[in-house]
Amino acid sequence: LIELALVLPLIVMLIVGMVSAGIAYNYQLSLTHAAREAGRYGATLPVTNFGSMDLWLDEIATQAIADATGTLGTGVPGFYVCVAYVHPDGTLPSDSTRRRVEDTSSVTHTAGATCFADGRPSSERRVQVSVARQSEFNVVFFSSTLTLDSEAVTRFEAGLGF
Repeated sequence: LIELALVLPLIVMLIVGMVSAGIAYNYQLSLTHAAREAGRYGATLPVTNFGSMDLWLDEIATQAIADATGTLGTGVPGFYVCVAYVHPDGTLPSDSTRRRVEDTSSVTHTAGATCFADGRPSSERRVQVSVARQSEFNVVFFSSTLTLDSEAVTRFEAGLGF
């Protein structure tokens, strides 16, 4: 009994930490899947099917949230979704690059901004998707807030003649 009393708190901390880490890892996998699939969806979705670039960006962001299977969206602490269409030669009617950002408090559309520096050739049309959320990592005696994120860049292949 004495040995159990000494070892049991350590075992409980280990089990709670493993479960908490597993939940955070599952969230990370879900974010990676959401960013990748939304990028692939955006790369094949013609911009000409929508009335404006903002509507196209809204569709991709909605797809990213849906692909995250509950890991993103309203009610999730610290969630963030950014979708950008990068069109380097500037032949779009309004501007060359357009970005949509959604977080826990607002949705904004911005011209001439990307989600992140991706290191791709400046002549390549691409779709950028960045997603993030906060997650609690709990062990019996302490807790920490982690920011989980994922980014994806996909070459734009739909309707290359915009």
